[in-house]
Amino acid sequence: MITTANLIKKVRCIINETEEDYEISVISDKVRSFDDIIKELLSQAVALVQQNKGAKGGFVNVKILTSTTGLILDNGDGTGYITLPDDFVELLYCKLNVWKRPCTIIYSSSSPQAARQYNKATRAGILKPVCVEGVTTAGNKSVELFPAPAGAKVEKFLYEAMFNVNDGLNRCDKNMIDAVVYACASLVYNMFERYDAANSFMSYAMALCNGTTR
Repeated sequence: MITTANLIKKVRCIINETEEDYEISVISDKVRSFDDIIKELLSQAVALVQQNKGAKGGFVNVKILTSTTGLILDNGDGTGYITLPDDFVELLYCKLNVWKRPCTIIYSSSSPQAARQYNKATRAGILKPVCVEGVTTAGNKSVELFPAPAGAKVEKFLYEAMFNVNDGLNRCDKNMIDAVVYACASLVYNMFERYDAANSFMSYAMALCNGTTR
Protein backbone atom coordinates (compact mmCIF):
# COMPACT_ATOMS: atom_id res chain seq x y z
CA MET A 1 0.00 0.00 0.00
CA ILE A 2 1.25 3.49 -0.85
CA THR A 3 -0.30 6.53 0.76
CA THR A 4 -1.61 9.57 -1.09
CA ALA A 5 1.07 11.67 0.63
CA ASN A 6 3.80 9.44 -0.81
CA LEU A 7 2.25 9.57 -4.27
CA ILE A 8 2.25 13.36 -4.10
CA LYS A 9 5.93 13.33 -3.09
CA LYS A 10 6.78 11.10 -6.04
CA VAL A 11 4.96 13.38 -8.49
CA ARG A 12 6.65 16.46 -7.06
CA CYS A 13 10.02 14.73 -7.25
CA ILE A 14 9.90 13.98 -10.98
CA ILE A 15 8.49 17.43 -11.75
CA ASN A 16 11.25 19.08 -9.70
CA GLU A 17 13.87 17.06 -11.59
CA THR A 18 12.42 18.11 -14.93
CA GLU A 19 12.07 21.74 -13.89
CA GLU A 20 15.83 22.00 -13.37
CA ASP A 21 16.06 22.26 -17.16
CA TYR A 22 13.76 25.29 -17.30
CA GLU A 23 14.21 28.88 -16.22
CA ILE A 24 10.60 29.25 -15.10
CA SER A 25 9.16 26.61 -12.80
CA VAL A 26 5.70 25.15 -13.26
CA ILE A 27 5.50 25.08 -9.47
CA SER A 28 4.40 28.69 -9.19
CA ASP A 29 0.69 28.55 -8.40
CA LYS A 30 -0.05 31.07 -5.63
CA VAL A 31 -3.80 30.52 -5.46
CA ARG A 32 -3.86 26.88 -4.52
CA SER A 33 -1.41 24.52 -2.93
CA PHE A 34 0.55 22.60 -5.55
CA ASP A 35 0.02 19.46 -3.48
CA ASP A 36 -3.75 20.02 -3.66
CA ILE A 37 -3.55 20.20 -7.45
CA ILE A 38 -1.71 16.89 -7.58
CA LYS A 39 -4.17 15.33 -5.13
CA GLU A 40 -7.11 16.40 -7.30
CA LEU A 41 -5.51 14.84 -10.39
CA LEU A 42 -4.52 11.51 -8.83
CA SER A 43 -7.95 9.92 -9.28
CA GLN A 44 -7.87 10.75 -12.99
CA ALA A 45 -4.31 9.43 -13.28
CA VAL A 46 -5.25 6.12 -11.62
CA ALA A 47 -8.28 5.76 -13.91
CA LEU A 48 -6.13 6.37 -16.99
CA VAL A 49 -3.66 3.70 -15.95
CA GLN A 50 -6.43 1.21 -15.16
CA GLN A 51 -8.04 1.82 -18.56
CA ASN A 52 -4.79 1.52 -20.52
CA LYS A 53 -2.79 -1.19 -18.75
CA GLY A 54 -2.00 -4.17 -20.92
CA ALA A 55 -1.40 -7.81 -20.08
CA LYS A 56 2.22 -7.02 -19.18
CA GLY A 57 1.31 -4.03 -17.04
CA GLY A 58 0.11 -5.22 -13.66
CA PHE A 59 -2.54 -4.59 -11.05
CA VAL A 60 -3.70 -1.18 -9.86
CA ASN A 61 -5.45 -0.59 -6.53
CA VAL A 62 -6.64 -4.11 -5.76
CA LYS A 63 -9.32 -4.73 -3.13
CA ILE A 64 -10.98 -7.86 -1.75
CA LEU A 65 -14.58 -8.89 -1.26
CA THR A 66 -15.15 -11.54 1.40
CA SER A 67 -18.06 -13.93 1.90
CA THR A 68 -19.52 -11.23 4.18
CA THR A 69 -18.97 -8.11 2.08
CA GLY A 70 -19.58 -10.07 -1.12
CA LEU A 71 -22.78 -11.77 -0.02
CA ILE A 72 -24.31 -13.99 -2.72
CA LEU A 73 -28.02 -13.34 -3.22
CA ASP A 74 -29.93 -16.41 -4.42
CA ASN A 75 -32.05 -16.14 -7.57
CA GLY A 76 -33.79 -19.38 -6.65
CA ASP A 77 -32.86 -21.19 -9.86
CA GLY A 78 -29.33 -22.33 -9.18
CA THR A 79 -27.87 -18.91 -9.96
CA GLY A 80 -27.14 -15.86 -7.84
CA TYR A 81 -25.56 -12.45 -7.87
CA ILE A 82 -23.32 -10.14 -5.86
CA THR A 83 -23.99 -6.42 -5.60
CA LEU A 84 -20.75 -4.72 -6.58
CA PRO A 85 -19.19 -2.02 -4.40
CA ASP A 86 -19.45 1.58 -5.57
CA ASP A 87 -15.70 1.75 -6.25
CA PHE A 88 -15.66 -1.33 -8.52
CA VAL A 89 -13.68 -0.92 -11.76
CA GLU A 90 -12.67 -4.34 -13.03
CA LEU A 91 -12.85 -7.98 -11.96
CA LEU A 92 -9.54 -9.72 -11.42
CA TYR A 93 -10.56 -13.01 -9.80
CA CYS A 94 -13.83 -14.55 -8.64
CA LYS A 95 -14.04 -18.04 -7.14
CA LEU A 96 -16.99 -19.60 -5.33
CA ASN A 97 -16.44 -22.53 -2.99
CA VAL A 98 -18.45 -24.81 -5.30
CA TRP A 99 -16.60 -23.86 -8.50
CA LYS A 100 -13.71 -25.93 -9.87
CA ARG A 101 -12.06 -22.88 -11.46
CA PRO A 102 -12.26 -19.09 -11.08
CA CYS A 103 -13.68 -16.41 -13.39
CA THR A 104 -11.39 -13.54 -14.37
CA ILE A 105 -13.76 -11.62 -16.63
CA ILE A 106 -17.30 -10.29 -16.41
CA TYR A 107 -19.09 -10.66 -19.73
CA SER A 108 -21.36 -7.94 -21.06
CA SER A 109 -25.07 -8.62 -20.62
CA SER A 110 -25.45 -8.30 -24.40
CA SER A 111 -22.71 -10.84 -25.22
CA PRO A 112 -23.30 -14.35 -26.65
CA GLN A 113 -21.76 -15.78 -23.46
CA ALA A 114 -24.42 -14.01 -21.39
CA ALA A 115 -27.26 -15.18 -23.66
CA ARG A 116 -26.25 -18.79 -23.09
CA GLN A 117 -26.54 -18.38 -19.31
CA TYR A 118 -30.23 -17.52 -19.46
CA ASN A 119 -30.98 -20.87 -21.11
CA LYS A 120 -30.87 -23.77 -18.66
CA ALA A 121 -29.80 -26.13 -21.43
CA THR A 122 -26.68 -24.10 -22.27
CA ARG A 123 -25.92 -22.59 -18.86
CA ALA A 124 -22.40 -22.94 -17.42
CA GLY A 125 -21.62 -25.46 -14.71
CA ILE A 126 -19.11 -25.64 -11.86
CA LEU A 127 -16.35 -26.86 -14.18
CA LYS A 128 -16.44 -23.69 -16.28
CA PRO A 129 -18.43 -20.99 -14.47
CA VAL A 130 -19.35 -17.64 -15.99
CA CYS A 131 -19.80 -14.11 -14.62
CA VAL A 132 -22.13 -11.65 -16.36
CA GLU A 133 -22.72 -7.97 -15.67
CA GLY A 134 -26.08 -7.12 -14.14
CA VAL A 135 -28.14 -4.47 -12.39
CA THR A 136 -30.14 -4.96 -9.20
CA THR A 137 -33.74 -3.86 -8.78
CA ALA A 138 -32.36 -0.90 -6.83
CA GLY A 139 -30.27 0.14 -9.83
CA ASN A 140 -26.89 -0.94 -8.46
CA LYS A 141 -24.26 -2.72 -10.54
CA SER A 142 -23.98 -6.43 -9.87
CA VAL A 143 -22.27 -9.56 -11.13
CA GLU A 144 -24.49 -12.52 -12.05
CA LEU A 145 -22.97 -15.87 -11.09
CA PHE A 146 -23.52 -19.01 -13.17
CA PRO A 147 -23.93 -21.35 -11.39
CA ALA A 148 -24.52 -20.33 -7.78
CA PRO A 149 -26.48 -23.07 -5.99
CA ALA A 150 -28.11 -22.36 -2.64
CA GLY A 151 -25.48 -22.13 0.10
CA ALA A 152 -22.62 -21.18 -2.22
CA LYS A 153 -20.09 -18.75 -0.76
CA VAL A 154 -17.38 -16.46 -2.07
CA GLU A 155 -14.00 -18.15 -1.68
CA LYS A 156 -11.98 -15.33 -3.24
CA PHE A 157 -12.98 -12.13 -5.03
CA LEU A 158 -10.40 -9.57 -6.15
CA TYR A 159 -11.15 -6.40 -8.07
CA GLU A 160 -9.54 -3.14 -9.10
CA ALA A 161 -11.08 -0.16 -7.36
CA MET A 162 -11.38 3.57 -8.00
CA PHE A 163 -8.80 5.69 -6.24
CA ASN A 164 -9.73 7.14 -2.86
CA VAL A 165 -7.43 9.86 -1.51
CA ASN A 166 -8.08 8.66 2.03
CA ASP A 167 -6.94 5.13 1.25
CA GLY A 168 -4.03 5.60 -1.15
CA LEU A 169 -3.21 2.74 -3.52
CA ASN A 170 -3.83 -0.79 -2.27
CA ARG A 171 -1.88 -3.75 -3.63
CA CYS A 172 -0.41 -2.00 -6.64
CA ASP A 173 2.52 -3.32 -8.70
CA LYS A 174 5.57 -1.04 -8.60
CA ASN A 175 5.57 -0.35 -12.33
CA MET A 176 1.90 0.61 -12.08
CA ILE A 177 2.69 3.01 -9.21
CA ASP A 178 5.27 4.64 -11.49
CA ALA A 179 2.71 4.76 -14.30
CA VAL A 180 0.25 6.58 -12.02
CA VAL A 181 2.94 9.04 -10.95
CA TYR A 182 3.99 9.87 -14.51
CA ALA A 183 0.38 10.08 -15.69
CA CYS A 184 -0.38 12.51 -12.87
CA ALA A 185 2.69 14.60 -13.68
CA SER A 186 1.51 14.70 -17.30
CA LEU A 187 -1.90 15.99 -16.20
CA VAL A 188 -0.20 18.66 -14.09
CA TYR A 189 1.88 19.86 -17.04
CA ASN A 190 -1.18 19.81 -19.27
CA MET A 191 -2.97 22.05 -16.77
CA PHE A 192 -0.10 24.54 -17.01
CA GLU A 193 -0.12 24.26 -20.84
CA ARG A 194 3.31 22.66 -20.97
CA TYR A 195 2.19 20.21 -23.63
CA ASP A 196 5.58 18.84 -24.70
CA ALA A 197 6.41 17.74 -21.17
CA ALA A 198 2.84 16.50 -20.69
CA ASN A 199 3.02 14.32 -23.81
CA SER A 200 6.44 12.99 -22.88
CA PHE A 201 5.34 11.94 -19.39
CA MET A 202 2.09 10.40 -20.65
CA SER A 203 3.97 8.40 -23.28
CA TYR A 204 6.22 6.99 -20.56
CA ALA A 205 3.20 6.22 -18.37
CA MET A 206 1.56 4.30 -21.23
CA ALA A 207 4.80 2.41 -21.89
CA LEU A 208 4.80 1.35 -18.24
CA CYS A 209 1.17 0.27 -18.61
CA ASN A 210 2.12 -2.05 -21.44
CA GLY A 211 5.40 -3.30 -19.99
CA THR A 212 7.44 -1.88 -22.87
CA THR A 213 9.90 0.25 -20.90
CA ARG A 214 13.57 -0.70 -20.69
